[in-house]
Amino acid sequence: MHPPLTLDKHPLCREKVIALTTCHREKALTKFIGACNDEKWALDACLRAQKLHKARKNQEKARASKERLRARLERERA
Repeated sequence: MHPPLTLDKHPLCREKVIALTTCHREKALTKFIGACNDEKWALDACLRAQKLHKARKNQEKARASKERLRARLERERA
């Protein structure tokens, strides 16, 4: 299962979202027996990579924020 596939929410996976959507549109019946599995697996891998990328970015942002707070507290204590 994947989140709603809006292109603006998944910029790193844009091509894979389009590929899966196109496959589902073109293969309306055979998608139920696995015709679009390759596209889905590629999208799942891309979404995992995007999630890791966002997590690392947020972690770096949190570290910087924590460091600024620590520096400000040290200045106030001195």
